[in-house]
Amino acid sequence: MIAVAVCGLGLMGGPVAVRLAQAGYGVSVWDRTPARTAPFMESGVTVAPSPAAATAGAQVAIVLVSDANAVRSVMSGPEGMVAGRPRVIAQMSTIAPHEIVELARGLPPDVHLLDSPVTGSVPQVVTGQLRVLTGGGDEACALARPVLETLGTVVPCGPLGAAAALKCVLNACVSPMMALLAEGLALADTLGLDPYLTLDELERTRVGPLVVRKRAMIEGGEFPADSRLRLFAKDMEIAEATAAHHGTRLRLAGQARLLAGEAMAAGLGDLDYSVLAGFLRGQKPPGPSAD
Repeated sequence: MIAVAVCGLGLMGGPVAVRLAQAGYGVSVWDRTPARTAPFMESGVTVAPSPAAATAGAQVAIVLVSDANAVRSVMSGPEGMVAGRPRVIAQMSTIAPHEIVELARGLPPDVHLLDSPVTGSVPQVVTGQLRVLTGGGDEACALARPVLETLGTVVPCGPLGAAAALKCVLNACVSPMMALLAEGLALADTLGLDPYLTLDELERTRVGPLVVRKRAMIEGGEFPADSRLRLFAKDMEIAEATAAHHGTRLRLAGQARLLAGEAMAAGLGDLDYSVLAGFLRGQKPPGPSAD
């Protein structure tokens, strides 16, 4: 049985740990919030007191937390993931390409870092249909591949940092579509159009896949998080900063981030990013449930 560790049991990390345990891996987990580990106590998953304890003896250790500062905190120090000496640390959080490269500096020679952000959200974790972008050395990729394939399709991207770079590009292209959809629906309301007819016809356009995924939330006016708005904004910041570092300006991504900032100022940051539609249409969505 291959031993796997998952550090970070938030919106995505918890379902990742469940998926791997159901596939027969020996899974150990850690989270800084004890309440998140409680559901795993009686499921055959080992709940560890520290990242080092979770990763001790693991072939693959997954870190899935909110941002680069959290990644550094979980990986480093005497109780960090690296101290447990896993063979591969698969870094699945969305962070900047240069931050991935910095994380690799100073790692012990027996610990390999794999750049492995994902596309997809909770429903794709549950069904094993994520797309797992991977960047790093051949050895790390080969060691982690069977575990990552349990979560979805592995997409080799090149050297360390290449997967994070591709994730920046995807976010810069895809995320502003939610802002455009939200504006279009607000315009439809202003013009007195039937919202169901509008959504029906939007499904037949280039934004159709997004409408299909988010239509139930938009119509119901409730936005339980598959992908939190505050993380949407963070991802746009990463894409903008990465582009700026290389002399490029992301105009539409910047506008989408500003809109997300307005919605977060209204207290909507922990709802799904499709709440942008409700925000621009003047809806008052209920607050998020605790997780």
